[in-house]
Amino acid sequence: GIDMKEVTYEKLTSEETRKALGDITFVTATDGNHGRGVAWTANQLRQHSVVYMPEGSAEERLMNIRAEGAEASITDLNYDDAVRLANRNAEEKGWVMVQDTAWEGYEDIPRWIMQGYGTMGLEAYEQLPEKPTHIFLQAGVGSLAGAITGLFSSLYGDEKPIIGIVEPDQADCLFRTAKADDGKLHPVTGHMRTIMAGLACGEPCSIGWQVLSDYADYRRLLHGCYLPLTWHPCLHNPSARFLFRLF
Repeated sequence: GIDMKEVTYEKLTSEETRKALGDITFVTATDGNHGRGVAWTANQLRQHSVVYMPEGSAEERLMNIRAEGAEASITDLNYDDAVRLANRNAEEKGWVMVQDTAWEGYEDIPRWIMQGYGTMGLEAYEQLPEKPTHIFLQAGVGSLAGAITGLFSSLYGDEKPIIGIVEPDQADCLFRTAKADDGKLHPVTGHMRTIMAGLACGEPCSIGWQVLSDYADYRRLLHGCYLPLTWHPCLHNPSARFLFRLF
């Protein structure tokens, strides 16, 4: 093998590497940005990519992904079922699954993606004029939220900012998991109606939740529109000191 420190962009995208790897198809399920990144990377490597988008995805995002050379389509599935479709085709056709949500037996690639999210967080941290008092993070499956929560918890230790996790109330898998506090992940199934299609994820990322359960402070559930805010103390889970919700 080659030391990753020696793998430059030029070497990675070279014809030598392309011939050594052979033909690869990368597959993923996404609402937009992740799929666009996978498609762009496959294009740079002169490989193929397939992107399955969940119901409710924007046509503009579909066009942007296709513009990067991907075979992309909007399915009639929710996000989690689109992930299962991608994984099934990866297993049956020998494709490479590139997903930022993890489950038992599939954790390496999601962990690498979370490390990439951490790089984004570090770039933001390096530009901060002073320590923030609060950080609010989108939930989704919890990978990005877990990565940024882990980064700032590591940087600031016991003096870390208050970290809030935001998710739609129709896709409140992290809220349910935190509230249950039984050591299990609690998914949401069916059609998750929300204007925030990119956050309509019903099954928590296992490795993301491991971080959030220890270091996140709040869970916030957003209704389909902006309405008065109320607070709900969570008596069962000390890691989620308060859960707050819009009604």
